[in-house]
Amino acid sequence: KQYAGVGYTYDSTKDKFIAPQPYASWALDSSDDWQAPIAVPSDASADKQYSWDEDAYQADNSAGWVEVE
Repeated sequence: KQYAGVGYTYDSTKDKFIAPQPYASWALDSSDDWQAPIAVPSDASADKQYSWDEDAYQADNSAGWVEVE
């Protein structure tokens, strides 16, 4: 599923590489993809984009996604 990359870790049990954890609060899902602890806002689109702000999440764990201006 995932190929080797800089910083990736090989999991011999699953026989695949795992990407580095992008943020401390993110967790691996059942497909071994990193997921944010809260979903991307439903109004995200090509015209309205969001990025993850770990500091905002640590301050208020109901926040984390911030709109890209």
